[in-house]
Amino acid sequence: MPREAWPIWLFSLLLLLGFPVMNVVYWDAVARSRVLPANGDAIMIPIMGGVVATLIVSPVVLGIAWLCLRRYNPETRLSAWRRDRPLRTILATLVFGGLAALLLAGSIDDFVHSTLWYDRFWVGYFVGWVAWLLALRAALIDQRAADELY
Repeated sequence: MPREAWPIWLFSLLLLLGFPVMNVVYWDAVARSRVLPANGDAIMIPIMGGVVATLIVSPVVLGIAWLCLRRYNPETRLSAWRRDRPLRTILATLVFGGLAALLLAGSIDDFVHSTLWYDRFWVGYFVGWVAWLLALRAALIDQRAADELY
């Protein structure tokens, strides 16, 4: 884990900005592969849908990041486990670790079973979300107490 919280904030912003970018890259590859019908709708519809989805989800993602990073402990490790905070540790592990496990399993499944080369673009992007979720899990578990901040 980084010594300060700003790299995780930067990574959060990159993941959010990466979604519309990935949509452009993906749909451009789909269009170039000529699998879409020539008389069908343009690829701009799903691309703009990605932009709108990013705008809608961004406050939630940034709010979750703020809750986890507001009392960031520079001594945090990715494998953080606090015996003195069992409820926080278990809940953070179930929520963030569970989501990370689901995303990782889905990414592995997509990588192994996708038959189209451009479908694998999303695997790397969602592995980034796995890393982000695990970092937030550790940051939340190992937050400093309010009296330790000053």
